[in-house]
Amino acid sequence: MLIAVLAYLAGSLPLGFFLRRFNVLRLNGKFVSIAADFTLGILVTALLPKLPQLMSRFGLPSFVYPLGNSAQIGACALIFAVLGHYFSVYVCGWGGLGLALIMGGFLILTPNAALLSFAVIALTLLLVRRMKYASITGALTLPFFVYWQYPLDRIYLGTAIILAALIVFTHTRFFLERS
Repeated sequence: MLIAVLAYLAGSLPLGFFLRRFNVLRLNGKFVSIAADFTLGILVTALLPKLPQLMSRFGLPSFVYPLGNSAQIGACALIFAVLGHYFSVYVCGWGGLGLALIMGGFLILTPNAALLSFAVIALTLLLVRRMKYASITGALTLPFFVYWQYPLDRIYLGTAIILAALIVFTHTRFFLERS
């Protein structure tokens, strides 16, 4: 429960907005947002599974252990971080679309599948030149690549399916509202 709350709050942080607003980096604003979300996905997926070991090392009650192993904790943290990113508590329920966060998280969980999905996104972007189609194509191919690279791991496959469905939902909803 603690990891889910921490991941949700971390995913809700509008890091790209703050970096652009306060001119921390002198780069293109959209690139800063994507890089911040990608980095946040890596950090949430890599660091939150280490929380039980840190708590036990400092003598704190380790009530996080019944959740499972580090793969389960990382997958759970990624799902809640993406939900927090989409339904942000800091900016009145408005958040990002979450693809960079998902790709950053899956780069830690399943690096081969994430790199193959990156290749699909790049190829689709090169051919179609529309990021919304590249995002949806990359999200839809991610579960297939996860299954191909890790056929016996149901946790990663379930996480990829849930997050791919969320990406398709958010992208179609976002672009239907914009058109």
